[in-house]
Amino acid sequence: MILTPFHNKLTRLTTKPRIITLFILAHLVLLLMMLFTFPKINNQLGTEAFDLKATGYSVQKATTMLQNLDQATVDLYLFPQLFLLDVLYPLLLALLLSALMIRLSGLIKLSTDHGFSNLYLLPFLAMVLDYGENILIALMITNPNPVSESIIKTASLFTQMKSGTTTLCWLVVIVLFVVWLVRRKALVHDKN
Repeated sequence: MILTPFHNKLTRLTTKPRIITLFILAHLVLLLMMLFTFPKINNQLGTEAFDLKATGYSVQKATTMLQNLDQATVDLYLFPQLFLLDVLYPLLLALLLSALMIRLSGLIKLSTDHGFSNLYLLPFLAMVLDYGENILIALMITNPNPVSESIIKTASLFTQMKSGTTTLCWLVVIVLFVVWLVRRKALVHDKN
C-alpha cells in the first residue's frame, strides 16, 4: 500500500458517525451551490456553469458563455462559488469517498497488498482536478477578452477528467458495497 501514514490517518474517518458527518457536510455544501450560486450563474450564462458541464465544452460554446457574464456574476462565480464552496466540496467529497473505500475494503477483508487497496487515493485525484478546473475557470472569467483557446481547452479537459474520476470513485464505492453485501448474505446463508 502506498502512502500508508496517510491511509492510517484516513482510517480514523471510517467510523459510521464520521462517515455520516462527512456525507452531511459534503452534501450541505453541494446543496448551497445548487440552490444559491449555480442557479444565478446558470441564469446569467444561459446554460449550465462550466463546472457542471461533465462532458466539457467547445471553445465556441465557452466564448458565448463568457460573453453573457456580467461583473456581478463574475464576482459571485469567484466568491463564494469557486473559492469557498468549490474548495470545501471537493475536499469533503474526497474525504467521504476515501473513507467509504477504506471502510468497505476492510469489511470485505481486501488485503493491503492488493493493488485495489490504493484506490482510496482516487478521490484526491478528483479533488486536485477540481481545484485545477477552478483556477482555469477563474482565469477565463476574469480575462474574457479574448480568452486563449488553450486555456478553454485545458479547462474543459479538467472538467471532463474531474467528472470521469468522480464517477469512477462512486463506481468503486458501489462495487465494494455490492461485494460486501454478497459476502454478508453468503455468511448469513452459511450459518443457516
